[in-house]
Order: sequence, then C-alpha cells, then structure tokens
Amino acid sequence: MTDICVLGMSHLGCVTAAGFSSLKKKVVGCDSDTKIIENLQKNQPQIFEPGLEDAIKQGQADGTLSFTTDVSAVSKARFVYVALDTPVDKNDQVDLKSVEALFDSMIAHLSPESIVVISSQIPIGTSRKLLEKLRSSGKPNEICYVPENLRLGKALECFLNPDRTVFGVSSPKIKQSLEELFAVPGVKLFMNLESAEMTKHATNAYLASMISFSSEVSDLCERTGANALDVMNALKADNRVSKSAPILPGLSFGGGTLARDVQTLRSLGKQHSVPTRVMDGVMDLNTERMNYVPNRLRSVLGDLSGKTVVFLGLTYKPNTDTLKRSLALQIVDLLASSGATIKAYDPKIRGTIKSHPNVVVCNSPEEAVQQADALVITTAWDDFASLDYSNIAKNMRNPVLIDTTNRYASAVGTNLKYHGIGVSHE
Repeated sequence: MTDICVLGMSHLGCVTAAGFSSLKKKVVGCDSDTKIIENLQKNQPQIFEPGLEDAIKQGQADGTLSFTTDVSAVSKARFVYVALDTPVDKNDQVDLKSVEALFDSMIAHLSPESIVVISSQIPIGTSRKLLEKLRSSGKPNEICYVPENLRLGKALECFLNPDRTVFGVSSPKIKQSLEELFAVPGVKLFMNLESAEMTKHATNAYLASMISFSSEVSDLCERTGANALDVMNALKADNRVSKSAPILPGLSFGGGTLARDVQTLRSLGKQHSVPTRVMDGVMDLNTERMNYVPNRLRSVLGDLSGKTVVFLGLTYKPNTDTLKRSLALQIVDLLASSGATIKAYDPKIRGTIKSHPNVVVCNSPEEAVQQADALVITTAWDDFASLDYSNIAKNMRNPVLIDTTNRYASAVGTNLKYHGIGVSHE
C-alpha cells in the first residue's frame, strides 16, 4: 500500500510529494494533465524551487516517488492529500470548482481506511462541507485540514523544517497517524477543522497588515527625515515583535496569496454582520500603494512619455520563476498609458511575456540599461548585489535607481541617484 497519494502537481502538490518522498515515505503524485506528469517523470517540475528538481530526481531513483494521471491511485493510499493550487480571480476571490471536482472524482476510488488530508487554499467551512460530502456518499473516512505554509523561493525548506504544523481534524482518533506522517520538526498543533482554516486566514491577514503598516510608516519616514530601515530594525529588536515579522519598508503585497485571505475575512464579516475595519483598511492601502513607483518616477523624471524605464526583477519573489500577480508586472500595468518604453531583466525569465508583450525582456542587466532613464529594482535577487552599478550608470541616459527592496544601497556608486523606500529624498 502507498503511504500517500498527492492530488494536484502544481506548486503545492509538487513540493508536498517531493517533501514526503525526502522523508522516505512512498508517494504517488497524481494530476489529470498528461503533459505535467510526463515532464515530472523526466524530473521537470512545472515551477522552479531551490532543491525541488533534485528531490524529485532522487525520489524517482530510489523508488519512493512516482507519478500518474490515474486518480484511482487513491485506492491504495493510506493518506490521500488534496494539494491543488486553488485559483484566485483578479479580485482575490477563491474559485473552489477545481477542488470540488477533484474531490468528486476521487470519492468512488477512496479506500474506507484512508485519511483525507486537505492542504489546498480554501475558505473556512469548506473542509466541513467536504466531510459531509463523504458521509452522504457512504464513506467513513476522516478529514484533516493542514494549512500550507510554503513560501515561494524556499518552499521545500519550509516543508521539511516548519516552525509549526497546524492540523484541523474531524476526529481526534487520527491524531497519532498524522504525527507519524509528518515526521518533521516544529510544534504540532491540533484543533477542529474550522479553527485550522481560520488559522490560515488569520496568519496571512496578519502578515498583510504588517506590510501595510510598514508602508504607512515608510511614507512618514520619507517626509520627516527618519530612516525606515533603522526604525523597523528597532521594532524587531523588541521582544514583543518577531525578528522575522514582515516589517520592512517596501511596496504592497502581491501574488494574491495574502490578499485572498484578507478578502475571505472581509467576506465573512459581511456574511455575519461583523465589521472588518482593519481588513478594509489593509486592502485600501495595498491598492493605493501600487502607485508608489509610478509616482516616484514622475517626481524624478517628470513626464514619462518617451522615457525608458528598466525593471530589474520580474518574478513574484526571488528564487522562483512565477510571474503570477508579480508586483513588477502590476506596476508595468500602471505605466501602460504613460508613453514610457518598458525594458526588463530577470535571471529566470527569457523571451516575450505573453501577458505583457510590451515589456522588452533583455538577456542581461547591461543590455537592459542602455540609454535608460530609470532603473527600478522590484525583486531582491542575490545576483543584483554583485552588479557593477557604476558601469551601469555610465550606460544610462539618466542614472536614476529606485530600489523598492532597499537592499542595494551599499552597492551603488555616487554617480547613481539612489532612491530607497522609507528614507528622505530631499
């Protein structure tokens, strides 16, 4: 019998399957997309994550990991792991159709002894509804909801070394089995299904709130002569504030992940007549914050018509190749009517971007900055720390750098007009 059958082989599912395989569990990864499975059998995951390709290769080599398009593989699994990446629309609302369809397709094949683990991003109450669907189908299986905590660019590391793992269980009798399955470090917290779902919403909403808080403080620092980096480092040194809290001067949160959970809490508030003033403010500020770079460019360059703006970094985060909801591309959209020419370089992106054919993707930073009027760093790739910024400045028409990550000030020569976030530009 297989230890785990993981359903859905995009980002979440691939990392989950490879992670359990690394823990020497016998894993079958399942997806209805034939091309995805064929590529995985060649050790080619759909998305780049550090260590993921090697983990898949090792798992297939030692026989702990295999892939199939046949959903009946769940019939031989002790644990059936639902790991679809749940789609989010442009308004950050979750679409559950794919999760519900997958659940329906696997019910008929489900062994009565299997434990169903759900890790897809779902609104509170969904696990209970899926449990009721099992019961109405005559299935006695128990359900566990485990909120995913896989950060892009370090997902496999997060899976294997979590700070804590949250389990929402439909019955306490499956607790021991789950502890044996998740043989990873960190605190293990057990609660009911709804509490685990709410934990996911609350965690992401808290992180989103901290990012919005940082944006407001950063803007105040710029106008008062304070340095937001110093202020926020001081905050993190307070033992009431986590040193890893996302309190940093920067842009808004992108990607749809945090926004999805903020919007879920706002929807719950409307449904239950509970005011959500904090969440409302977080979303309003996040939307407004997207204008920071266009406004800064206009303050430095004036009219952007005929100007060339170069973006260093296009991906949602460093160490990944995903462009979905990236801040850089959202800023590009805001500049669409400005008349500016947009060029870019990213270590993981080559060729034309289908969703943004107006962006000229270059093969090197040096190529991108030729006769540029401004350089905007939007993704904190380590590669950018070692660039020769003095030489880059010589090839620009206007040597202006807007560093939205505040990571490269020490690497910039005096011949570049450097603009960080949260520091005075006077």
